[in-house]
Amino acid sequence: MRRYENILIVAPDCTKEEEEELLRRVQANAEKLGAELLKTDDWGVRRLAYPIKKKDRGHYFFLLFNMDESSIVTLDKFYRTMDLILRHLFVVVDEKDKGLEKPPEPVVFDEMEGEA
Repeated sequence: MRRYENILIVAPDCTKEEEEELLRRVQANAEKLGAELLKTDDWGVRRLAYPIKKKDRGHYFFLLFNMDESSIVTLDKFYRTMDLILRHLFVVVDEKDKGLEKPPEPVVFDEMEGEA
């Protein structure tokens, strides 16, 4: 089994209950595949770099799994069937790297360069 980081971008207009149900379904399907969910982190709603499915914002979730490579294909197919999931990404975590310890800090611009 290898360690994988998984980032989900969920539609920002879904309710908190829908998000919780989605995460429960992801965890249940991962467990059926023999995967172990190590960490779930809510990164909040962020602006997207470009519109996806006519949405300019997305709710980001970070998941850390221990699973086999064959489980990724099945989980990928599951994600594609979910309308609430705008995008997803799996990244293999290096053996010597523990992965992200905390979510990235949001960037806030107080004033534009050259305006002062």
